[in-house]
Amino acid sequence: MIVPFQFLLRDALRFRKLVAWLILAVAGFALAASWHYLSRGSETPITATDRYVNVVNLLVFRLLPLASAIYTTMVVSQEVEQKTIVYLLTRPLDRWQLLVGRWMATVTAVLVISLIGMVATILGAGGFGQVHVAFPRDLLAIFLGAAAYGSLFLFVTLVFNRALIVCVLFAFGWESSVPNLSAGLQKLSILAHMQAIANHPDSQGGKKFLEAISGVLGENTLSGASSAFTLIVFSVVMVGLSAYWFTTNEYIPREDSE
Repeated sequence: MIVPFQFLLRDALRFRKLVAWLILAVAGFALAASWHYLSRGSETPITATDRYVNVVNLLVFRLLPLASAIYTTMVVSQEVEQKTIVYLLTRPLDRWQLLVGRWMATVTAVLVISLIGMVATILGAGGFGQVHVAFPRDLLAIFLGAAAYGSLFLFVTLVFNRALIVCVLFAFGWESSVPNLSAGLQKLSILAHMQAIANHPDSQGGKKFLEAISGVLGENTLSGASSAFTLIVFSVVMVGLSAYWFTTNEYIPREDSE
């Protein structure tokens, strides 16, 4: 399990694969630094914490599922499309160990990317001394979110062809709307659980449309502890289901991938 983890993690964290995410991190820095310009006319002054909370919800938490969708395809789906799945399966490892090790690598890569974005946002908002949030809660939210999205998308890539399309539709369709709806539906959103774990203070000085697309317009009534437990159980169940599926089904190179 360690060998496939290390191999895929090195590939996932190559500089050429990080360039786009580093550019987005710079965008997060710039957005946090200029947030007061986007919210001109607000009745309350904008603090560094407001900048951080809005940009993290708008950019970092939103791009996490996209990064997870892209990187999770590297576990199996990419190998099938590139016709290298045969070589992958000849390794002297049980299939479930191979799958779980590679999945852990993608979760780690997504965590690193999200952490870079979070730090850039903090610096753009004014620095660690000016942003008053519980950073360990944010780290926990990002980690559990990466694990949950990764486990869900892993199963999707094992079941569907062109799974990236399905994953992106989920990330920017379902996840963009549900956190702003009722509490009953929020329980079905990974993003809503992440926001409950982070437990950010109410942001001030933001316009409604900016708050809506950042997913903080609706009232989140979920508790952090129950959300953390939910994401842990969900991730374990989905990874277990994926391991069973991968072990009991055959995977061959796709002939229509060219």
